[in-house]
Amino acid sequence: MKLGFIEGANGVTGSRHVIQVGEHAVLRDCGLVQGRRKEAEVLNRNLGFDPGRLDAVVLSHAHIDHCGNLPSLTKAGYQGPIHATTATCDITKVMLKDAAHIQEQDAAYLNQKTSRKGLPEVEPLYTAADADVVNKLFVPHDYHQRIELAPGIVLEDYEAGHVLGSSLGRFELSAAGHTVTVGYAVDLGRRDLPLIRDPELMTGLDVLVMESTYGNRLHDDAREAPEQLRSVCAATLERGGKVLIPSFALERAQELLFHISSLMIQGKLPKVPVYLDSPMAAEISRVFDQSHDYMDEGFVEVQGEMICLLCPPWIQLSASVKQSKAVTASDEPCIVIAGSGMCEHGRIRHHLKHGIGNERNSIVLVGYQAAHTLGRRLEEHDPVVTIFGDEFSVKAEVTKLDAFSAHADRRDLLACVRASGASKVYLVHGEQDSREALAEAIQAEGLAEVVLPSRGEWYDLV
Repeated sequence: MKLGFIEGANGVTGSRHVIQVGEHAVLRDCGLVQGRRKEAEVLNRNLGFDPGRLDAVVLSHAHIDHCGNLPSLTKAGYQGPIHATTATCDITKVMLKDAAHIQEQDAAYLNQKTSRKGLPEVEPLYTAADADVVNKLFVPHDYHQRIELAPGIVLEDYEAGHVLGSSLGRFELSAAGHTVTVGYAVDLGRRDLPLIRDPELMTGLDVLVMESTYGNRLHDDAREAPEQLRSVCAATLERGGKVLIPSFALERAQELLFHISSLMIQGKLPKVPVYLDSPMAAEISRVFDQSHDYMDEGFVEVQGEMICLLCPPWIQLSASVKQSKAVTASDEPCIVIAGSGMCEHGRIRHHLKHGIGNERNSIVLVGYQAAHTLGRRLEEHDPVVTIFGDEFSVKAEVTKLDAFSAHADRRDLLACVRASGASKVYLVHGEQDSREALAEAIQAEGLAEVVLPSRGEWYDLV
């Protein structure tokens, strides 16, 4: 029995882990590496394992750093099942369609530049046709349904409380009279999020593989998110500015819509236009409206009164590029929610290009910003940033709202380790300082032996 940490071990993107029992193997997630373009390109094109050896793929959730390289997997010959919850299957189809479009656009842009220099054409990492192949392989299932993925490998999913349909994986591995129970808490959510049910705790584990994104810090209480959002929006709108919110299309955009509409209904924010400038986020919001079984009971009750996330008259969808450009060019006080969440792609870059130099505006960061991304440079208050190859002075107010994180903090992560009963914990999905701080905290309590795997490392379980 072995665990292979192919990618996403000592970093927060590109999750790919292999569980091997004898001649059988299962892949847990197949995400895109994000960050420096050239480095990410190499890591995304090299899967780091032989897809032909896989019996199955298990997908934890639909964020692109966990599902975004599935088309590369099928391009390389994988034709087996991809197991996930029903909501994750539905949302991943939307995410991959958009990701393929970005890959094609990026390749076209680079080819315009290289053709002038007489260099070879760049092939997109994958295309929309490749993403369609993935869609045919999904096998949806429910939480707590026991599934034999391969001889000696049985899966049971638990609620992760991270995004809609997200799951923690409990894997029972058996071979030669030995049984080892491995839990995957990557990604692990937090309690009291408004849309998503609270995460469940896995118990009776021998080994725990756990994320460490925020292993070195504590979040603000998630229940403080509405007031944090109200404060920065109200101040910006009062001075006649725009509120620009880079947002992940999955969960964060829907949470923002919910909070903003609730604040406007309560009279705590003026009913200015709220532009959801993300066709993908709009499509995912429709999935939310059809997935009440996966959602927090309290939200479903409010949802009944509000009809749906997209129905309030102040919510306006910028479906076309022309509509998006009109919002960008307008000087009206408004709130703009656009992807991508780390400002690496999507329409938010156009809004930033035109609005970053206006001191009346605000840029509100509501999610994790990976190293080397434009979002991280804004979070670190770089005075000058580069957008589309041009430099811009940052005069807009930049605010980070910590209450919006959908990742567990150190307190939640330690609770997960305590409940698990695991004697060994592998910390992944975190920058090195976060992993080391969390490892120290786990060992200080005497909870378990801690391992910090690196990219490409394999470990024997028995």
